[in-house]
Amino acid sequence: MIPIHRSLQTSLPQAETLRIPGSPFNALEILLLIRLVIEGALSLRATTRAGCIIDQHDGGTGLDGPCQTTIQNYLMRIGLYLISRVDQVRSDWVWLLDHTVAAGSTKCLIVMAISLEQFRRLGRPPVHQDFTVIGLFPVETSNGEVVAGQLQSLAEQFGTPVATLSDRGSDLKKGVENFRERQPQTLALYDIVHLVCRFIKAILEADPRFDLFRKACCRCANFLRQSPLAHLKPPTPKTKARYMNFDREIRWGMRALAILDRVVGGALNDRQCHRLPKLPVEERLGWLREFRESISTWMEVIWTGKAITELIRREGYHRETASRIQAIGDSVQYAPSRTLIDRVSVEVHQMCRGLDEGGSYPGSTEVLESLIGRGKRLLHSGGHCGLTGYILSMATATTELTTDLVRRALTACRIKHVQKWVKKHFPEPVHTKRKNDLVPTQEEQNLRKLVADPTPNS
Repeated sequence: MIPIHRSLQTSLPQAETLRIPGSPFNALEILLLIRLVIEGALSLRATTRAGCIIDQHDGGTGLDGPCQTTIQNYLMRIGLYLISRVDQVRSDWVWLLDHTVAAGSTKCLIVMAISLEQFRRLGRPPVHQDFTVIGLFPVETSNGEVVAGQLQSLAEQFGTPVATLSDRGSDLKKGVENFRERQPQTLALYDIVHLVCRFIKAILEADPRFDLFRKACCRCANFLRQSPLAHLKPPTPKTKARYMNFDREIRWGMRALAILDRVVGGALNDRQCHRLPKLPVEERLGWLREFRESISTWMEVIWTGKAITELIRREGYHRETASRIQAIGDSVQYAPSRTLIDRVSVEVHQMCRGLDEGGSYPGSTEVLESLIGRGKRLLHSGGHCGLTGYILSMATATTELTTDLVRRALTACRIKHVQKWVKKHFPEPVHTKRKNDLVPTQEEQNLRKLVADPTPNS
C-alpha cells in the first residue's frame, strides 16, 4: 500500500476490503483526495501537492501520491459509474433540469433527482448530497425533440418521474411538453426564482423611472471610479441574467441615499467627515433624491420577491402554496408589491392544482444551479476552457461518498469505459481544436532559437 498519510495504514484484513484491483492506492486514500478537490475546492495539481506535503509532514518522502491526471480519472470514473447505474428505479422521482454551457457549441443537459419520500422527510431546504445526478447529456444541438428523447431514456433507466422542475428555458419547456405527451402523469413545475424574477422584470421595466435610474447609476459610476469617492460607486450591472440581479443596484441606491442624508445632516463620525466631504458627495449623489420614493417602492418589490422564494425554498410547492403567498401581502405597502404577489399566486395556484393533498414538491432549482457553478470550477481546475469529459465529476460532487462506493465504482468502471464515453460525447473538444489549429509558425520557431537552451545547474 502507498500511503498518503501514515495514519491511513490498516491491518491486512481491513486493507483487503479497501483494495482496488489495478490501483496502488486504496479506497480510503482515494476518498480523501477526492474530498480535497470537491469539498476543499483545491485544484487537481494543488491536491497532488497537498497529498505530498501531508506525507512529508508525517515522515514520508513526499513522493507517495497520485498525479493530477490520476485524480481526475478517479473523479470521472466514479461519475460515470453513478449515471450508468440501473439499480435506482423508483416511481416517485422528481427531476431537476438545467443546461450548462462553456466555450464552444456544446451544451449539456444536467438532470438531478430526489425522491418525494426523501424530500418530504428533510424538513429543510435540500443540499447537493440530497440529490442524485442521473443524467449528463452533452450535445451540439438542443431543442424540444432532443430534450424529450433524453428524458425518455432516463425514464427507461430510472423510472418515470412524478414531476419535473426547470427554469422553462425554450428547449426545456418544449422538451418537457413533448415528454408529457408520452408520460401525461408527470407534472411540470416552474422554478420559483425564475418565476418571481420574470414578474419583477415586467414590473420594473414597466416603470420608465427605473430605466432613468439605471442610466444615472452608470454615469455616476464613471465619475466615481477614479475619485476619492470610489468606494461609493454603484455596482456594475450584470450582463447575464441581469433581471435576476436588479436588487444590487436598488440596494445601492437606498444605502447611498442614507449616506447622502447623513453627510448633509452632519451625522458622520470624525473619520467619515474626513473621507466624505459635503460638496463632492452632494455633487455626485444628489441626483438620488428625485428617486427616493421610487427606490423605496422598488426595494419593497425586491424583498417581497425574496420572501416568496424563501417560502417555497423552505416548504416547496403544495396545495396551499398560493394562499401562503397571498398572506405575504398583509405586510406590503406599495401597489407594485401587491401586483407581484397577485401574479405569482395566480400562476402557482394553476401549477399546484395537480399536486396530491398533504404533500410538498421541490420548488427551487437553486441547488442545481449551485452544482453547475461547482462544476465550472472543477472544469476550470482541469485546465479546460470548454466542456469536456471532466463534466462527469459533477455526478461525483453530489454523492455521499464512502470507501465502499469508491471501491465498487472504481472496480466496475475502468478508464476504458470513460474513454469510450468521452469519445462518444466529446470527439474533439475546444482545447484540442485550439491545439491543432493554433500551432507555432515557422517564424515563431526561428525566433525561439534566440533563446538559449536551459542548462543544468553546475
